[in-house]
Amino acid sequence: MLVNIGASVILVVPIYLLTKRLDERIERVGSETQSSVRALADRVETFEQGVERRIDEVASSVASRLAQESRADAEAFDALGSAPSRDAVLRALERANELGLISQRRGPRVCVSGDRQLFVQISFNENPDYFRGEEEISFTVEGYDGTALEVVPWSDKDDVEAVLVRLGRVLQRKTAEPHLDVKALFEGLTAALMVAQSDPDRRPIWQLCPPQWAVTEHGIITYGNAPNYGVSIKALARDSHLAGHLADKTWVESDSLEEAVSVALSLDRKRELEPPF
Repeated sequence: MLVNIGASVILVVPIYLLTKRLDERIERVGSETQSSVRALADRVETFEQGVERRIDEVASSVASRLAQESRADAEAFDALGSAPSRDAVLRALERANELGLISQRRGPRVCVSGDRQLFVQISFNENPDYFRGEEEISFTVEGYDGTALEVVPWSDKDDVEAVLVRLGRVLQRKTAEPHLDVKALFEGLTAALMVAQSDPDRRPIWQLCPPQWAVTEHGIITYGNAPNYGVSIKALARDSHLAGHLADKTWVESDSLEEAVSVALSLDRKRELEPPF
């Protein structure tokens, strides 16, 4: 019996000691794990707070820069009507092109005749071929339907007076107007760019039909104090009664709408007839 008791003690005591050491080891590992988890949580929280502060700083900086650029754009567009020069016009058109306010295929145009039958389209070409006589800026005198009558390129060797004299001579040959209304030309361009800047749906701008409707590459859309309302060129072409239904709305300025619809359809037909390149 004593032998059996001794044998049991010899077997049990090491197992007990081993189990105790394992329990102590597990408790120590658990304690270390809890400490590591708390430390990791503290580091994650600190990182999240740093990221949040950084994001807030970046967001504030981005918003500030965008607002500053928007003000600079508005000032550049406004300068066209007050102090036009080739550099001012070029900067404004470059920026308008970057923002998608205008299209290089058809730039915005401004009416230069009292009967609203003759227009000057202001074109911007970011990659002009000087060997072919192309310039970054050019004025195209065109009819109501967009037919080009004559092109007056604006070379960097010409100041604003020189190119406008050439443009005025073209207009005198094409219309009974006694002279070119320079102020109306540049103020019209400024207004078109400002309207395009005010809403993505008003881009790229083709023409303003004051006081209510603008013609874009995609259709007609209101601007100014009118309710925000637009109609695609495809819808106008598909449904000949659509413009009439729209004119029945109490807030619609009928003359402005009629001109916008006519201009949009005319210029769109002209675009379809033009070669792709």
